[in-house]
Amino acid sequence: MCARFTLRKPPWPLARALGSRTVARALRSRFNIAPTQPIVAALNDPGRRVEEVRWGLVPPHAEHPSAVKLSTFNARIETVAKAPTYRDAFRARRCAIFADGFYEWRADKDGGKTPLWIHRTDDEPFVFAGVWDVWHSPSSDETVTSAAIITQPANAFMATIHSRMPVVLDLAAADAWLATGEREPAALLELLAPSPSEDWTANPVAPRVGNARFDDAALIAPVADTGATNPSLFD
Repeated sequence: MCARFTLRKPPWPLARALGSRTVARALRSRFNIAPTQPIVAALNDPGRRVEEVRWGLVPPHAEHPSAVKLSTFNARIETVAKAPTYRDAFRARRCAIFADGFYEWRADKDGGKTPLWIHRTDDEPFVFAGVWDVWHSPSSDETVTSAAIITQPANAFMATIHSRMPVVLDLAAADAWLATGEREPAALLELLAPSPSEDWTANPVAPRVGNARFDDAALIAPVADTGATNPSLFD
């Protein structure tokens, strides 16, 4: 799963590489993005516009965003093409969600959990594969554009931390993912290959990252790892 992530660096160079024609604008650095908060995504419309959307997909048939009872910030790769909440968006409304790191909680032998900040070895921004939709209020002009991150079984690196991870797209896969219009699910699923293990590194961080009220640079600062089961990950 993915329940917290970071976007510290401006995503605009990566957005341009993906063919977005969106004009760059100021975005504040984020160190603890949590579900229901705004996230930055390139949508698969002809201009690949970049928007801030709600993290947690609101299906068009929902009575209200607050009435969605399911956890919809992550969509599992195993069911995203068939589940009623996501299947139409998967075929027709896909997005690339900008990030430069994410957090996961590792289960330790002593029964505790250690939060880790996971990021690329080159520390560059990347994109998660996502699906998006637009909810229209049945009683007013209110609309909400929202998205979910697709998750998959962990690669070899992540498997030492957690059993699942978000789908991270390279540029070629992201370009194909952002094609406009409906696509066959089988062809889309082929784009969602696990990211190479050698591209990733991780460091333990303080437990305060679990509180979404905190959003500052100290959250990603390495701390001593007292519960490591594989210390070589953090050398």
